[in-house]
Amino acid sequence: MSVENYYTPKPTRLGHLVLKVKDVQASVKFYQEVVGLTVSDWIDDRMVFMRASADHHDLALLQLPPNQLAQQDPLQSRIEHFSYRVESLDEMKQITEMLLARGIEIDRGLGRHGPGENTFIVFKDPDGNNVEFYSDMLQITENAPYEASVWDSKILHTFDQWQLKEFVVEPPERIKEILPE
Repeated sequence: MSVENYYTPKPTRLGHLVLKVKDVQASVKFYQEVVGLTVSDWIDDRMVFMRASADHHDLALLQLPPNQLAQQDPLQSRIEHFSYRVESLDEMKQITEMLLARGIEIDRGLGRHGPGENTFIVFKDPDGNNVEFYSDMLQITENAPYEASVWDSKILHTFDQWQLKEFVVEPPERIKEILPE
């Protein structure tokens, strides 16, 4: 299939960034006090979603596990993924079909997260970076207030509200560990 026959996504903006951090509590304090962000939600005490605007999150911080702290090369990127917003679930489905048709490595998805309620498909760029397309992010405004909560990482609904029914690849090992027998 030639390039001109593939669907071309139409992202509307750069979305959110997920960073791996050494100390999630120290990082939350920094991003609240120095940058001025607000906490939207937590997953256990190891991942936090923060916002500067109406989007549920534009920054998420992911605690590096203890066994990775010593191995983490300070010169290597700590970006877990960055994302681009698209308009709809229909476009997400077209993107997923295009990624599959082009043989692009998909890391996880198609799914719908618990925190933020956004749909997601995460795939690899030529350098191995995780790139995400998402749609339908929860909006938090004065007219649509939201109270932060703590989500349980051991519940599949936290990772994917659709219970992996729309996944086009095997789920990550950490997710397989919480699947019901």
